[in-house]
Amino acid sequence: MNGMQFFIELLDKLIWPAVFIFSIITLQKPLTALIPLAKKLKFKDFEIEFGQELKAVSKKAEGAFPELEIDKKSVLIASVENLSSSSIIQAWAEVDSAAEGLIKAKIANVSFDSDTRYKDIEEILVTEDLIDTKKGKLFSELRQLRNKVAHAKGYEVGKVEAIQYIELCFVMVDHLNQLKLQS
Repeated sequence: MNGMQFFIELLDKLIWPAVFIFSIITLQKPLTALIPLAKKLKFKDFEIEFGQELKAVSKKAEGAFPELEIDKKSVLIASVENLSSSSIIQAWAEVDSAAEGLIKAKIANVSFDSDTRYKDIEEILVTEDLIDTKKGKLFSELRQLRNKVAHAKGYEVGKVEAIQYIELCFVMVDHLNQLKLQS
């Protein structure tokens, strides 16, 4: 075996461990960011499951202490850090649900099966005097912002704006729910 063959053999044996070590060093930050999101980690016979025990204990605690029930608004605000667009869409879903509930409580035989569902809901809320025009305008603006987040390419919302949006959505939800209770 000459020197060149020895070098090639040595390189052949060392290249994969070197690539592995280089990959670990390069991907260290992204991997450490993903670990808290992992539900299960398994390597050969070693296995760890995250969250299941905590979920079981949390459910027991909610039964014993009703004040620990999950507050949707708080969860959405907490998720703004990593999922601002998703939080906005979920906050709008709460507004939509409250508006639909109010309309169904006040008006019989109403259907929301059209392609312009949100505009129809907004129109019914205003024309039937279920909400005043200022609140109707807020409903419309919240809907339009939700549509931008959901459909516009490259439309980014900052953390502060997302939190403000969620706050406004839940103010609207509370108002719509209060009106529903007044039936």
